[in-house]
Amino acid sequence: MGRRIKYFGGKEQTLPIKDKKLLKRVFDYLIHEKEHAKSDIKKYQKYRNYILFLIGVNTAFRAEDLLQLRVKDVEKGYFSIKENKTGKMQNFRMNKQLHSEIMEYINTFELTKNDYLFMGQKKKDTHNGKTVDVIYPITRQNCQNTIFPNVIKACGIDFKFGLHSLRKTFGYMYIANGGNVITLMKMYNHDSPDVTLLYVMWDSSDVEKERENIFIGGVK
Repeated sequence: MGRRIKYFGGKEQTLPIKDKKLLKRVFDYLIHEKEHAKSDIKKYQKYRNYILFLIGVNTAFRAEDLLQLRVKDVEKGYFSIKENKTGKMQNFRMNKQLHSEIMEYINTFELTKNDYLFMGQKKKDTHNGKTVDVIYPITRQNCQNTIFPNVIKACGIDFKFGLHSLRKTFGYMYIANGGNVITLMKMYNHDSPDVTLLYVMWDSSDVEKERENIFIGGVK
């Protein structure tokens, strides 16, 4: 059975990016940041942020699944993960250009098979009485408190925008580019197309825009 969307009274929802020009501005900013980073740590962090957004808006992954991705989950050209929320496996081949960009990032920083794609700071961890340095992935809180505020300010985003917006942006852009809503519904594991359209915020203004853009007739 599919999944219904839950709504919480008084809690503001994150929204997708609907404007393609704004989406381009976001990526232009992220690319500029990674190409002009000064220190080694900043070069990694800025490149990591770019790849985080790139994968986020090119897949339908939930935030927790996105942040847990390891090199071994992507290196062969397809995604292979077990969803945290549902326990279901996700196995699908990725776009070749997306895979190429991900592998360039992996090779640039010589990430190993078991490394997280989006690494944070080293932390001490004790296991069986032995304390070692472990590099865990960045958290949702890291994204919301550090990465996203900078993007929001630099790109002039005037709506609630967070990590979950990447998943919604994927869906909105998929529909806007002619994607089948039934296919998207299955990607999200929703109950119905109506739920999916509500989830990606496809509303009457989007319907009117599509109506205005279509003309069927003879060519003069």
